[in-house]
Amino acid sequence: MSKPLVFALHDSLMLLAPPGWTKVELSVARTPQGLKVTELKTEGTGGKEPKAPPQLHVDHREEAQRLSEALTDLSSELAGRWVPGRVAIERPAPGFADWKLLRDDGSVAWFTRLESAELKTLLITDELFDALTGTERAFHELQGQLQQRLGKVTGFAFDPAHGMLRVDRPGGPLELKAQLVGSYLPDVFTWMWSWSDEHAQAPSTDRVRRVCQPELQPDGLAAFWRPHFHCDEGFAWALAGHVAVSIGARGLFRAQPAQAEGALFFALLELPRGAAVQ
Repeated sequence: MSKPLVFALHDSLMLLAPPGWTKVELSVARTPQGLKVTELKTEGTGGKEPKAPPQLHVDHREEAQRLSEALTDLSSELAGRWVPGRVAIERPAPGFADWKLLRDDGSVAWFTRLESAELKTLLITDELFDALTGTERAFHELQGQLQQRLGKVTGFAFDPAHGMLRVDRPGGPLELKAQLVGSYLPDVFTWMWSWSDEHAQAPSTDRVRRVCQPELQPDGLAAFWRPHFHCDEGFAWALAGHVAVSIGARGLFRAQPAQAEGALFFALLELPRGAAVQ
């Protein structure tokens, strides 16, 4: 059985369950379209209220559908060893997570453990939640100020050799220092960090790279050091917002290239001068 499938299951679970969970039980039903998660019950640590998760802009219904689809694939790989009904996931101690597919009588039909080294390389982790929560408020405030000062933008151009972004506005163009954070490609549901491009130029990506630390690969922060991965655009925006705060930027600018489906995210290193012309 392919471990990457369990990794995908765990990432989806982390997005759906409240932070700090120690046990999750899923109820699963068969449908003509495949398996469907019908209920998710969680237990936290003692009697404490779970921490509020950061705003990740993820549609929970769509994420539940992805979880259901991954369970359908897992059930197919097990070739009849499990009759879908219940799944239990436990984190009895820091450092590992146990996945159990249960029979109707509560006995275990299939079991696998995600070890500490594996959990630390997953996309959605407690460490990621802590990092995003730590910068979320600052980014929200910075972004509000930037949008007010930037106003309506009708076009843009970027000089990666010098890290300069030109934005076209009704009151005239502006040139601002900026870092290219990354690009989102909706047709393949993929976020790509700017520094991962083999043609990336240091003046426009070096600060982003220092925050993401692809050479060091910090535990639990793979969302920053993986060159690219599948995700919602809103999730990519949350990551880019954290990076913007970390490099001392004044907010993010989402740019839509002409005749292209994707979007570019820029971290602006300075605010536009004067009031915006709408």
